[in-house]
Amino acid sequence: MTRTAARPTAGSTAIEGPSGHAGTYAAWLRRIASEPFVHFTLLGALVFAGHRLVTRAPDVPTLEVSVSRQRELVTLFEQRQRRAPSDAEREQLIRRYVEDEALFREGVRLSLVHTDPVLRAQVIARMRGMLQAELDQEPPTDVELQRYHEEHRSDYVIPETISYREYLIRGGPDADDHARRLLSSLERGGAADGPGLPVPTYYARRSEAQLASLYGPELARDLWASPSDVWRELRSSRGVHVVRVVERTAASEPSFATVREQVSEDYRKDRTARAFQAELSRLTSRWRVWIEGQP
Repeated sequence: MTRTAARPTAGSTAIEGPSGHAGTYAAWLRRIASEPFVHFTLLGALVFAGHRLVTRAPDVPTLEVSVSRQRELVTLFEQRQRRAPSDAEREQLIRRYVEDEALFREGVRLSLVHTDPVLRAQVIARMRGMLQAELDQEPPTDVELQRYHEEHRSDYVIPETISYREYLIRGGPDADDHARRLLSSLERGGAADGPGLPVPTYYARRSEAQLASLYGPELARDLWASPSDVWRELRSSRGVHVVRVVERTAASEPSFATVREQVSEDYRKDRTARAFQAELSRLTSRWRVWIEGQP
């Protein structure tokens, strides 16, 4: 006797055997997979997921106000105000620190140190100071100082100098008359006073280089060549100079013991400069330098 499957009535669900169910599900998948809308939907989901992975939200920068930093802020306040801050002042100190730190980091992000010449100069000066402070500052030995003195002996020679007296008559319509009257009186050994005549100035032990910086090369050369104890009339843009060389002192070379302190100071400066230059060379050697226009 053969059993016939009952036909499903309206509203009922058909129940099939295992093989029939698998075939129906596979057919449904094939039909869904062939739909263009499904393709578009899946592709969009994949693109969206990939975009989320690639463009993750950036990490929010953190401004940490550590306990040690808070103590430092309080200490600085106490040093300035000579009292401890109140709770409100303490909060204000922290808020101001956060604001300053945010401004500083934003300035770094905007590369202000590269575009602002004042900031750039301050950073460079600060770095120079830090490098120099880190250099070896051990006191030099006597052997080092004596060797340095021998190598730079000419730097410590005291040059030839002159001492002289000068009357300066400022330029004007009566300058020449005043100068002649003054020179005539001085040559006779008389008094050098009267209306329009200046008070003399005495200059002790001036080298030729010092005269050049004081008067300029021309007048300095004429004054340097002037014979001793003779009044002369020299002219410059400032007026008329009535001068007399009082004394000439020959060049001399002091002993090492006499100039030891100066040698020590010069040696320290020279050693610091050489060490600093070596440190700069080390820093610049890390960079490849390209100068436009040079081969």
